[in-house]
Amino acid sequence: QPLSLYASPWTSPTWMKTSESFVGKGTLKGQAGDKYHKTWANYFIKFLDEYTKHNVTFWAVTVQNEPLAALLTPTQFPTIAFTAAKQRDFVVQDLGPALARSPHRTQLIILDDQRIYLPHWAKVV
Repeated sequence: QPLSLYASPWTSPTWMKTSESFVGKGTLKGQAGDKYHKTWANYFIKFLDEYTKHNVTFWAVTVQNEPLAALLTPTQFPTIAFTAAKQRDFVVQDLGPALARSPHRTQLIILDDQRIYLPHWAKVV
């Protein structure tokens, strides 16, 4: 029986984050479309590429694990904070095009936490 896998990133490398730390309230440096966002999008593709080399494919990836957690509570775990608008811009300008150019037919999941923000989050993204 087929197994559907999905992956969910918790954080980028520290040099890409405003906090320069794995934990806490950091966001990606810069704005969607810049070198940080494009590089982070390419990490997703590289992740999928490496698993594909071992015959492992993913049904989906989330844009970010619990994107609001770092904004709502003090965090001591790895995270990148995203608002709905920032996530939308990252998907439209960076991650979406990177996935479309790749050989992967992976689905994209948004807002994997805080269901109280639905349907607003989905409408914005």
